Amino acid sequence: MVRIIIFSSIFLLSGVALSQELFIQPGLLKSTGTISPSTMLNRGVQNYYLSGFLEYYVDKKLSFRGDLMYFMDGKSKTGTDNLFFKEGFRTYFGVFYHTGKKNWDNYVGIEPGIAVFKPLASIDPNARLQASPSFAVHIGSTYYIWKFFNFFVDVAYVNSTYRGLSFGSEKTDELILSAGLGFNLQTRKKK
Repeated sequence: MVRIIIFSSIFLLSGVALSQELFIQPGLLKSTGTISPSTMLNRGVQNYYLSGFLEYYVDKKLSFRGDLMYFMDGKSKTGTDNLFFKEGFRTYFGVFYHTGKKNWDNYVGIEPGIAVFKPLASIDPNARLQASPSFAVHIGSTYYIWKFFNFFVDVAYVNSTYRGLSFGSEKTDELILSAGLGFNLQTRKKK
């Protein structure tokens, strides 16, 4: 265990020392894949998504990004059965604005998209899989450690409503946290 910690520390420190090269350039392609926890804002529920995104930088300060969040499971915070989703996913595409220095990239972005979900039978036995308009607002940060890898953290507010339940509509807004190791590749020659 001690060897793993020492090796990891040396690897990370050497990555930081070698990462004085500027990676944030037009043509940068970035992607991630992670398990993302979320908190539903109108229910005491924590959901888990298999999520990922693909992003392309057209400029140092502007990129286009597509996100996919596949619902895996949910857990009630109160101990009662107030879970909502049985199955579904969220998908978005939008524009991001970037600031930062050297290899540290901070960003905000907005993405319109759709949320496709089916509620549990306990919510409404007649509910079906339904696509609803949605949007996501992101804020996050990325640190590039090597020409192929980065560390990232991203918080997204997603807004959507499931309509057509026997008792009306139900808001399904969430805060979704993603973090971990990301991958990047420069698709153009650096300036």
